[in-house]
Amino acid sequence: MLNGNSYRCTWIRPCLFAATFSLIVASKLSASVMRIDGGFDDWKDVRVLARDPKGDAKGAFDITKVYAASQGSILYLRFDTTNLLNIQNGPEAEGTLLVTISLPDSRQLVLDMRGRRAFLNDGVKERIPWTHLRYVVGPTYAQNEFEMQIDLARFDIDRGDAISIQFDGSDQLSAPVRFTFSQPLETPKRRSHRREPGTDVRIVSFNTYFEGLSDPDRAEAMGRLLNSVEGDIYCFQEEWKTEGHGEILRRLMPPESRSRWHIHKVHGNVIASKYPLNVLPSRSDRYAAAYVELAENHLFIINVHLKAMGYVGSEEDRLRVRQANEILAAVDEINKGEYGKDKAPGTKPGIVIVGDFNLVGSRAPLDLILEEKIYGLRDWLIPNLIGESVVTWRGGSRASFSPGKLDYVIYSAKTLIPKNGFILNSELLNQTECRQLKLDFADSKLSDHLLMTIDFQFSDSPED
Repeated sequence: MLNGNSYRCTWIRPCLFAATFSLIVASKLSASVMRIDGGFDDWKDVRVLARDPKGDAKGAFDITKVYAASQGSILYLRFDTTNLLNIQNGPEAEGTLLVTISLPDSRQLVLDMRGRRAFLNDGVKERIPWTHLRYVVGPTYAQNEFEMQIDLARFDIDRGDAISIQFDGSDQLSAPVRFTFSQPLETPKRRSHRREPGTDVRIVSFNTYFEGLSDPDRAEAMGRLLNSVEGDIYCFQEEWKTEGHGEILRRLMPPESRSRWHIHKVHGNVIASKYPLNVLPSRSDRYAAAYVELAENHLFIINVHLKAMGYVGSEEDRLRVRQANEILAAVDEINKGEYGKDKAPGTKPGIVIVGDFNLVGSRAPLDLILEEKIYGLRDWLIPNLIGESVVTWRGGSRASFSPGKLDYVIYSAKTLIPKNGFILNSELLNQTECRQLKLDFADSKLSDHLLMTIDFQFSDSPED
């Protein structure tokens, strides 16, 4: 923090001027598309705003570099640390990290990372909801690089306005740094919800939030949401107690003619298909697996809902790793040809692993699956239908954890070609789009997760 020493103030002024100048240049160089997605390629043209020595932190977060960029009233902030940590959760002994944004008129917005709250000035008890700030911080898994998005429009910040940024709690910069908003707000990209030519199958993944399919209060919105994307195969999570999903889906999504929904359920994981299913055994109740008969092609679906909560190294995190290994064992059996032997020689198996991975500890559960190169599996980053957000979980209005990406798509790149893919949030649609999809504006509020749609085409020439 600044003190009243005149010599120190005299020394800081030119530093602040230099920092302000470098930030203005950096914001001009920043990428036009910014995503809070756990990847940092969109920061490659943004210059370092501030450097901080290693080893000077009094808590777990030892900041080394800070970057900033903007679009309209939105501040994008990135900081690197020495330790691999979860930004929003961890042992109490690790402490927290505060981000203090000094606004015009002597106001200060404080973001408490581990306290999972935002407040103005000293109003610690007057928490500002994340939705009011369009706040997103990521990644949700443990990392030593973090990025966040904060919309300061409610504080009348716009192009030409200046703020200063400082950290506290675990670590602190030698002096606050100034940032001037200089970039216009990008017009959000609006994508098509339609299938592209050549699409062979459309898969939909949706965590329905505590038995959402059977909740009569959510039935109308649920029906509109599911019908809007016209999936061939639906993967649902959190359907623990409900049974009779075939009949429930007949009411929500009446199939054509006399056809029926084919259902496979393991604990809270439901696979519902327009095509016949062959059930695969599950080693735990955290995933359901099935072989779907698609004309001349093999399609294996693994619907995932890993253990929630915890942080890197916690019991919950270790359990997620074990569950990922169980899924990997199922993938190994599929690749060895233990299922689908009744199909004609020369047909092509494809694998899709989809669902709620709950990566709030380490990234190990995802990496375990992807690092087995022999299987040729890849992670597909799906954007929102509107804009660049990859957030799939938002929580409720009183949720302490901020929105983030918890749902993933993994596919066998040797046999499947990604086509259209999108996250659907009805609250971002305009009136024309709502009419096209036959949705009401608030339909996506029926769950804390957003519905995710992915299309695939089978490759004509599988890779070796």
